[in-house]
Amino acid sequence: MRFQDLVPIELNVIESSTVYQPGKPRPKQHDWQIDWDRLRQLILDNDERLDEVKAGIAEDWVRTHGTVWDRTRGFYRKPNDSYDYDDTVFWGYSSWGTPAISVIFADETEASYQLYKEGMDYNYHYLGK
Repeated sequence: MRFQDLVPIELNVIESSTVYQPGKPRPKQHDWQIDWDRLRQLILDNDERLDEVKAGIAEDWVRTHGTVWDRTRGFYRKPNDSYDYDDTVFWGYSSWGTPAISVIFADETEASYQLYKEGMDYNYHYLGK
């Protein structure tokens, strides 16, 4: 699998949550989850070109991303394990946003891509489980 086959996406920061407010229903636009099979294959096919891969929801990246792979540790046991310092809460599913990945390449360039499929599974399955 090649990065050229993916759709680039901008990662956004929501300063105050307009998406969820207590007492109001959550918006429902779709059921999209990270495509873990494609993500795993993408990493395995390109690991020599990568430094780090994170996954989360593009429209609220700061609060929803987690590291899934890096050059030193390989695949993380789970996103946001104790090694990840930034205190986010990983989300792999969204009814309103776009599941995406952010990649830091070995040449120190960065890029972000949509990477989702239909589904409501917010758990991580890139370890093949």
